[in-house]
Amino acid sequence: MNSKLNKSIGRRAFLGLTIAGATIMLAGCDGSQDSASSNSTSSTTAAPPDGEATALSGRHLTFVGDDAFAPYRYIEMQSDGTQRVVGLDIAVADEMASRLGFTYDFEPQEFAATLASVQSSDTSFTMAMSSNAEREQTYDFTRGYYQPLVGVLTLGGDPTTAIDGLSGKSIACTTGTVQNKFVTTVLPNADIHTYDGGDQCLQEVLAGRIDAYVCDGAEGQSMRDANEGLVLGLLDRSETKDYVGVYRIMATKGASFVADFDQCIGEMLEDGTIDQLIGTYVGTDFEWGGDFSASGTATEGVGSSSSK
Repeated sequence: MNSKLNKSIGRRAFLGLTIAGATIMLAGCDGSQDSASSNSTSSTTAAPPDGEATALSGRHLTFVGDDAFAPYRYIEMQSDGTQRVVGLDIAVADEMASRLGFTYDFEPQEFAATLASVQSSDTSFTMAMSSNAEREQTYDFTRGYYQPLVGVLTLGGDPTTAIDGLSGKSIACTTGTVQNKFVTTVLPNADIHTYDGGDQCLQEVLAGRIDAYVCDGAEGQSMRDANEGLVLGLLDRSETKDYVGVYRIMATKGASFVADFDQCIGEMLEDGTIDQLIGTYVGTDFEWGGDFSASGTATEGVGSSSSK
């Protein structure tokens, strides 16, 4: 587990973030950049490595999403006192921006608001979303870049590693997520409480008001590492595979950049970049390991849609 994740992740401490290429800084800061970064916080377009223009060269997009969804997106304090949003999704988006020559802003929003924002804009996208038939009517998706596990966070006790272990417990879920839909489907009579964000679910468990938070496994891993006393169990994929698909990039139906994103994700899977980033931000146990069969193809990814 990357040591940079072993800290409490606070809820949104800012209102806007500006990103260009690989750099994400708080809006309103002095705009200084890391000496190791070749990109600034202005909207200067990053040129593709080979110097050739792509279909997305010069385009400016908006990445909409929760900024308290570690290890995918979370706020990290820098040594110079500034705050940056970092994580697996940011690293993947930055790499795509570098390869394809576009820039983007990150707009922090709660999960429920994210879906509406992406649907209403043909220049917005979000990440860590898994497709289903309902969402395919409204959104387009790339192939998958990450295979999630479903986690169960509890305060003490033995890890919950099977769905039967949730029987008789009060359960928290983030509203509208695939984890929410999964547990509602398989445990229709359970005591389920939904909240707008994962941090709210976490606080309910820490306060002892809720027995278990059913969440993304890597998110649960980060929360466990940052909060003493939490126990994380991971459900076997055999129990969840029909409900929780691979994580993809999602945009509104017909968004012009989805095909280019899809091709770029495919290249990053094949050349090992995705696994390298997963190993850095999530852990080596979550890497693809060369088997991308669950990721899908350009034909399967584009024109289908997903959600968290």
